[in-house]
Amino acid sequence: MLGASWDTFALVVTDRRMILAQLTADRLTAAYKEAAEKAKAEGKGFFLQWADQIALSFQYCERYRTLPPDQTLQETANNRAIPNGRITSLNFRLKESGKGGMEYHEFQLTIDTVDGKFEFLIGEDDRFTDLLRRVYGEKVHMPFGYVSAGGVRIKFF
Repeated sequence: MLGASWDTFALVVTDRRMILAQLTADRLTAAYKEAAEKAKAEGKGFFLQWADQIALSFQYCERYRTLPPDQTLQETANNRAIPNGRITSLNFRLKESGKGGMEYHEFQLTIDTVDGKFEFLIGEDDRFTDLLRRVYGEKVHMPFGYVSAGGVRIKFF
């Protein structure tokens, strides 16, 4: 958009490593086509095929729950793994985005490793932060004064 470009990744967390799985346009296009073909084979009309494609865009990363980690790594050339022992910290910074009544909150996540730094924007969602806290414990650093539970966010100053 207007010359801006970014890559999209799914963070796949295992007990041994964090896998950065790139979601390429080619992979998503193939998945959309597959969803449409499946819906068509089930006898669904155009609008239900379209609905299945839209649903896929929100659920695509769910496939990594059952895909073996080694297969995830081989999926695209830019996929990589970071052994959990090489991660030194995960730092969250709250970021407000959007304008004109369409504001939303997300985190800027910086993953520091002994080999370098990775930065991502991820949704402000307890499921993500809770998982990372369970796996990485004290290495996870939330914004100062930030407390969230069950969709309620409190920021103490």
